[in-house]
Amino acid sequence: MFQSYNFLLQSKSAAKPIIADQARFFSITASTNARQYKSVVSRLVKKRKEYKEGDEKPWYLRIPEEKPKYPFIHMERLYFSKDPTEDFMVDKREDLDIRSWLPNVVTKRLWSEALNKTIKIRLTSRVLRTITKEGGLDNYLTKEKSARIKELGIFGWKLRYDVLKAREKANKPLNYDLKKNPNGEDVKVFYSGTYKGEPIQLTVGRRKLASLLFPVVRNHTTEHLSFAKFGVEHAKASFGDILKECEGYDMDLSNVSFKPEVSQ
Repeated sequence: MFQSYNFLLQSKSAAKPIIADQARFFSITASTNARQYKSVVSRLVKKRKEYKEGDEKPWYLRIPEEKPKYPFIHMERLYFSKDPTEDFMVDKREDLDIRSWLPNVVTKRLWSEALNKTIKIRLTSRVLRTITKEGGLDNYLTKEKSARIKELGIFGWKLRYDVLKAREKANKPLNYDLKKNPNGEDVKVFYSGTYKGEPIQLTVGRRKLASLLFPVVRNHTTEHLSFAKFGVEHAKASFGDILKECEGYDMDLSNVSFKPEVSQ
């Protein structure tokens, strides 16, 4: 009996041995939290350097070339001031339950006559009915009513700006005249004047004419002349001024002039 009892004790101790390293005689939570709090409070936070006008730009700092026309838009939508709403519902046991109502949002591709392309928009069914009633997306965006302008939102204001600019560009008079050559083809004439005492009709604009003048001027200049600097100097030059320079260098402009007769 005594031997069997000792065997039972040995089997239990062998099954679950007690290791001194696993024993926990005190708690270290408070001291650990104190050390963590001290490190957070006493650490130094790196301050961002404030740059002023005239400071040297670091290599990692990116400065955009031009200011963006519109702010960042996370979603292209026309919701007509309709946002998800929430309210409480009371059942028979007078328990409150939160219920949400989402707007009826659909995704459509609408045609814009001014931009001459289809635009993919997320909009509510109410806005879609209003666009149909107004006679198209352009008429809906360009309406001068104050409530309409207010309800468009950021994405609607962007589309409105693009549509108005496209209409202004379409109504702008052309800066060239269309003439037909003996072959019956339309030719754009940007300038009609005199060159070397003879009448000339140019089929290129001022920028193209200045680009043809640039290599001739560079070959006759001892200093280094870049195309960017040359373009800035001739940005506001008229056709007459550029033609005077071309005449001074005795340039041949027969390739960019309109010829009514057919060359044999």
